[in-house]
Amino acid sequence: MSPMPILLLVATLFAAGAARAGEAVRILPQDSGVEVRLRGISAVDADVAWASGREGTVLRTIDGGAHWRALEVPGAGALDFRDIEGFDADTAVVLSIGPGAASRVYRTEDGGKSWSLTLQNDDPRAFFDCMAFRGERGWLLGDPVDGRFQIYASADGGRSWRLQETRMPQARADEAAFAASGTCIAPTPWGEQLAVSGGGAARVYLGDSGQREWWAVDSGLPSRVPAAGLFSATPMGEDMLLVGGDFEHEAAAGSAARVRFVDGHGMTVEALPAPRGYRSGAACAGAGDARCVAVGPSGVDALVDGAWRGVSETGYDAVDFAGGVGWASGDAGRIARIEFSD
Repeated sequence: MSPMPILLLVATLFAAGAARAGEAVRILPQDSGVEVRLRGISAVDADVAWASGREGTVLRTIDGGAHWRALEVPGAGALDFRDIEGFDADTAVVLSIGPGAASRVYRTEDGGKSWSLTLQNDDPRAFFDCMAFRGERGWLLGDPVDGRFQIYASADGGRSWRLQETRMPQARADEAAFAASGTCIAPTPWGEQLAVSGGGAARVYLGDSGQREWWAVDSGLPSRVPAAGLFSATPMGEDMLLVGGDFEHEAAAGSAARVRFVDGHGMTVEALPAPRGYRSGAACAGAGDARCVAVGPSGVDALVDGAWRGVSETGYDAVDFAGGVGWASGDAGRIARIEFSD
């Protein structure tokens, strides 16, 4: 693991990690068949995607979104599924949030015909927020218990989980993660894991590949109890893109940053121009010259030549890409396919 990360805050425009100039981002609304709020979305490929939300809702498409099918998770009708991670057309893991036993993880291997409960919280102080996978390895972030964030890890695609005995920095008063889009933790291009927080502090946490040692730095971006801070982290080429804002002031300017890994020094955080509003989710397409989109209840923005360009005034909560195709999901059962065209 590299030395303890250092913080470099730079307000700057940049070209790398932006949508290409002159490239159109197309938002193509689809019919989800439901009316509940959908805060979980996972793109597998151009044909397969999964979505999740309130009232135990899980959806799947295998034809590019032409048809979405609702899948029943037995005994989960009262749960709020804030995150879903699809592996293929048959396999997915879904996470519900809430205090105590409401925080759970289920897994299906037969396209949603049956589900296994693979993790259920038994601590009334705990609250699950989000999860992420790199292949079969997975990480789940929970709010602080006894002053430190919880990290669960899976080595088998979410079939089983283990609470990690991490050396996690002490959380600040009222600091927590936001379960707004299932993207408050993400694997980095550097082989580690990165998590973000808000409320009492807007910090960036970096965990080593051994899942034990974690470091934290202040992002320098606004935080406010209980509604403001960093909400989403996603790979952006060789770097990481962070977005956030204040969910109690959705139309006020949001916040964004770029995290770089500097060999021998750790990570640096560079402030980016603010998105047009609070942004709960972000995702990027492409590994090199990445094309990035941020979504929130007040609209959709694309990162073009280092600045955010408005794409849509329709609000979404979560976004994910697989290759050059993605989906966004939000309130009132809203789902849209996202494509880029040169």
